[in-house]
Amino acid sequence: MKAEATVRAGLLAVDLQQPEKGKIDKPMADKAMALLQKGLSLPEAGRWRALAQVGILRLQYQSGQYAQLLADYKKLQQQVPEEARAEVMLFAANSQRQLGHAAEAESIYREIIAKYPDREEAKDARYQRLINVYNSDTSRLPPEVDEFLASNPTTERADQAKLLKAEALYKQQNYARAAPIYAELRASQLSPKLRAETAYKLGWCYIQMKDIAGIVEAFSYFVQAFPDSPQASAAFAQRALVYQQDKNYDAALSDWNMILTKYPGAHEREEALQHKALILGQQQNARAMSDTFRQLLKEFPKSAAAAQAQYYIGKTAFETKDYKTALAALEAARQLNKEQYYNLATIRIISSYFYLKNRPALTTEVDNLMTTSPTATVPGEILEWLGIEYYNEKNYAAAERYLGVLGKIDNPPNVKPDFWFYLGDAAAKLQNFDEAESAFGKYLQIATDPAGKAKVLLALGGVKIAAHKADDAQKIAEQIMILQPEGRVNAEARLLAGDVQFERGHFEDAGKAFMGVALLYDDPAITPRALQKAAVAYQRAGKTDEADRAARQLRERYPNYAGG
Repeated sequence: MKAEATVRAGLLAVDLQQPEKGKIDKPMADKAMALLQKGLSLPEAGRWRALAQVGILRLQYQSGQYAQLLADYKKLQQQVPEEARAEVMLFAANSQRQLGHAAEAESIYREIIAKYPDREEAKDARYQRLINVYNSDTSRLPPEVDEFLASNPTTERADQAKLLKAEALYKQQNYARAAPIYAELRASQLSPKLRAETAYKLGWCYIQMKDIAGIVEAFSYFVQAFPDSPQASAAFAQRALVYQQDKNYDAALSDWNMILTKYPGAHEREEALQHKALILGQQQNARAMSDTFRQLLKEFPKSAAAAQAQYYIGKTAFETKDYKTALAALEAARQLNKEQYYNLATIRIISSYFYLKNRPALTTEVDNLMTTSPTATVPGEILEWLGIEYYNEKNYAAAERYLGVLGKIDNPPNVKPDFWFYLGDAAAKLQNFDEAESAFGKYLQIATDPAGKAKVLLALGGVKIAAHKADDAQKIAEQIMILQPEGRVNAEARLLAGDVQFERGHFEDAGKAFMGVALLYDDPAITPRALQKAAVAYQRAGKTDEADRAARQLRERYPNYAGG
């Protein structure tokens, strides 16, 4: 009686410590083990010794001591009472499965099913065997489940088997076959946790199948049926992404806001803030977009979207003419992600410095951009402003640099064609005659103002002379005189004609041309130059008297002329 009482107490303790959610009642388990081992050791235990051993095996299985259970099972399997043998074999088969010994587990399951077909252990073995197949070879599972379902299992086991089949098909990426099973199991007798998992997996099947309507339906069902699930915020996020992809921005914004308000601690919060901001931008609500990105940076300063947030904050500030705020944010954006935002941010940084009229900083940024990204396009009006600013300071090399880049842009907006003159003149002063000719030529192609054309023709004529192209210069002089038959420009054209003769070595003819201008015009900007040129030409021609006469007139009429 003592042995029986001890063993029965131990078995009761085993039953009392049934684990819940994988947790073991350790004090009760220890008490059960102590009682069973005591009963096992009593000399008078008799038939209770075998039952004590069965209780120990059961306790080992419940507490996860699978290796020890199998070791004891091998020693004692012949001593186990027949009425407990099916149960003990099931412990052994499950332990083999837990240890990853699929073949050994399969062998024991089949033995239980064959020897004890009508016992509950055999029914359980059929289901546990499905788990073993799932763990070892999912490709075999679907037909095995179909065979299992044909054996008329309980509704609960049938649903669990269907779930295994759906999971196997999902692993095999056979989403089209898995989806209807998951859909069926949403309203099954599975536990709420498993039903939530099936509903969520259904949504992911539709994601993989790119079935937009299916995604929306699946995740809509999920958030309504399982609003408190840990995956509810993820379901809202997935549905929001689909709405966003489908350009249903109001619905997407509603879902992102749901995550932010109802699930403030959700893993998807950072993503929600980012997408909310982008949607607000799509809806042309720039200020709200900027505010949302600021909130993102405040809550997640190391966010992967930090560069994007800074860029759009800077872009919004730039568009509202808050250039100082724009500069700080845009600089941060390109520092955080140079590859994606350097060009985009730098163009706006350049424009900000332009509107602030900060020429040194603007020059540095433009130079850096043209060096780092030769294909990037600087706004034409900025290149024009820089070039003319430097031209006016007589920094012709800088003027040529920026105006030359401007000249390579096709039809730059907000730019007058006059820049071609400044480019040509800067190039001429640097003796880059080919570039000067090209620039003046392009101006002449698009100019419509006769006075402007004449002015540029004069400059082009000077370049032709400097490049020793006397014939071209003569044609230009004749063209100018046709355009401007009188006045100062006409006088300048006549001087150019004299320069042509001088270039050809016809010094006397050149002197006559220059003196003709001096006689026809009394202009302090033209006449002294004509007299000076005449004196030089006659001197070169050996006409000393004429040279002296021209020099004397220059001294008498224009005593303060620097050249005289």
